[in-house]
Amino acid sequence: NFFVSIKNAGCGLLEVEPKAPSVVYPAEVANSDDDPDVRVVTFTPHQVGDHEINIRYGGELIPHSPYAFSVTGVQCTLTGIPKTALLDQTIEFELDVTGSGDVEVAVKAKSPSGKAIVFSLNKQTDGKYDGIFVPTETGEYLLEVSLSGDSLASGPVRVRVVDPSLCEFSPPPPVACRVGEPQSLQLDARRGGLGSVGVRIVGETSGSVPCEAAETDVEGIWTITFTPPEIDLLTMDVKWAGRHVALSPLTMSVCDPLKVKIDGGDDLSKGKVGKPVRFTIDVTEAGNVKPSVTATGPTALQAVQMKNDRSRYTVEFVPWEVGEHKVSVQLADDHVIGSPFQIDVDKSVESRMVVATGDGTRIAYVGEEAKFELEAMQSGLLDLDAFQCTVQGVRSTANATLLDVGDGRYVGSYVPQFVGAYLLRILLYGNDVPGSPFKVTVYVKADAKKCRLDPRSTLAKADGLLVGKPVNFRVSTKDAGMGKLDVSATSPRGRALRVFMADDGDGNLSFRFEADEPGRHVVRVTWSGENIPGSPFKVKIWPPPNPKKVRAEGPGLHDCGVGDLGEFSVSAKDAGYGTLTVRVHGIKDAFKIQLAESVGGIVRATYSPQEPGDYTIVIRWDDTEIPGSPFNVKITDPSAMENDEVDVRARKSRRSRRIGERDVDDGEEVERKPRVIGRIQSTKDRKMSAEERARSPRKGKRPERARAMTPDPPKGAEKEEK
Repeated sequence: NFFVSIKNAGCGLLEVEPKAPSVVYPAEVANSDDDPDVRVVTFTPHQVGDHEINIRYGGELIPHSPYAFSVTGVQCTLTGIPKTALLDQTIEFELDVTGSGDVEVAVKAKSPSGKAIVFSLNKQTDGKYDGIFVPTETGEYLLEVSLSGDSLASGPVRVRVVDPSLCEFSPPPPVACRVGEPQSLQLDARRGGLGSVGVRIVGETSGSVPCEAAETDVEGIWTITFTPPEIDLLTMDVKWAGRHVALSPLTMSVCDPLKVKIDGGDDLSKGKVGKPVRFTIDVTEAGNVKPSVTATGPTALQAVQMKNDRSRYTVEFVPWEVGEHKVSVQLADDHVIGSPFQIDVDKSVESRMVVATGDGTRIAYVGEEAKFELEAMQSGLLDLDAFQCTVQGVRSTANATLLDVGDGRYVGSYVPQFVGAYLLRILLYGNDVPGSPFKVTVYVKADAKKCRLDPRSTLAKADGLLVGKPVNFRVSTKDAGMGKLDVSATSPRGRALRVFMADDGDGNLSFRFEADEPGRHVVRVTWSGENIPGSPFKVKIWPPPNPKKVRAEGPGLHDCGVGDLGEFSVSAKDAGYGTLTVRVHGIKDAFKIQLAESVGGIVRATYSPQEPGDYTIVIRWDDTEIPGSPFNVKITDPSAMENDEVDVRARKSRRSRRIGERDVDDGEEVERKPRVIGRIQSTKDRKMSAEERARSPRKGKRPERARAMTPDPPKGAEKEEK
């Protein structure tokens, strides 16, 4: 602030204009309390830099005007913060402190509950920052900015967070209301945050409808009141803090029940049991609102059917009781003229004159149409509406239909969906026909596709099945309905094998048979004459393992020198089904075997010894040594023949260790199961090759396994194998 003296200046208007580099500040001019010829000028600069003040009196600059001065301090601009935000809305803001020098920027935010808010603040360029935070609760948030520890003089920025979706009508607003009748809706906004209710109601024909929203004595509970002036369709926009609440915008039809027209004649005064009561309701002049109709007999409500054609409704129900019935017709919860109507219902035709026959009165199948017949020739022609057929079960009901085939005969049908006991009830004008209710048993029709073979069965695996060993399998039929399970097994020569069966209960059956010859066997499993999924099953039966027919040969099974390539092969072509293992005992890390896949059930092995010494190669077929095993191999080093015998004795004294265990002697084991005749699995298919395991830092090496097999089936199965 500063003072300006106008003494001896005459009459005039004092004008003060403080100017920043890019803005003009407003200035306040007031009289001094001490001197009537002195004026007090006050303004607040908001920018850092050079400023000037233009002072005019009577439209002319006073002496020395404009006055120049400099403003120092910090300058901060915060943009992007809305006054009102939604819950979980991402709020992005920018902070500009350009021109404030080297200052430390800090931003703090507090939620309505007082908890600190986690947000990000990233520096973009000199003096400019980008920030993001997400409000997680409704209420007022405070965002405070400080520069070098000093809060802005303008104070924290306030953000009001709301969630209009949490504002709910209680109770829900009606879909229709009566013309000229005051309406009141209650909105619970206690969970919506800080705000107020805004309402706008517009009718298609009446235009804007006056309404009022006021808060009740309970904070957050608002009442919306209005009175519809005419028959119309209203659209209501209800907002909280400027946002639509739940269900908004909503529509409400305005109607006039007094303008509804009903035409039913004598049907609205008297009727017969089993004879339909029909009448029409015309709401053309009453408003586009669907009427509600209820019919109540002496003891229970009656089923009412209503069809509409634009604004005209046809109502029908069939009374099943003798006595007084009441029919209520309402529009927007208000009775129309004459409602409720009283109808006296009398007895009609005797139900004992109807006879029901057919399989549908005794047995049925799930998903299959069951039929029955009704003969009512002695009672004359009857309307279909005179009959009522229901199928009631423990778990469900089935819809029954009835068809008039003429001459007093009717054909009924129904489709049950679950197995069990049902009651078929046939009524004529509310009375049971002879034999009703009928006891019907519903079964599941045989469905072979729903039979399941137990995946744990040897038949399902079909791998490693041997002559003389039992083949077991299990079949589940619990979901396949009623049927008969037949199993047959045929040898490669077409001979039928004996199959043993055991009932495990709960729809599961176990089977077993033994094959006495190798080759491909065929197992056929049928359910009520149809193959189950996967049937017929083709099962390969292998001869038992015969280690005596395994042959090993090659120079690698004899003595050789260090660095020489040792090679040998193992043939198991005629040895049946078994496991081939190759073990090498000797000096650790000195004997590495490379295995290669071959054709015809032959495994070929090569090695290049790195250390001289005595080695033993043990070859087994199905844990039994083959002819010639073990093979003793002596590895010599010609270049080291002149070395001290002490080193030789030291190497020979090393304790022999067995392959496959940790910290044991070096070696390899090959094991493979037969899957294709004349083929073994390549060592490349394994997770780690023998050479890779040799380079592994582990102290010992696990044996490599491969499976060999008999490639040639017996003569009886040769043709089928091809």
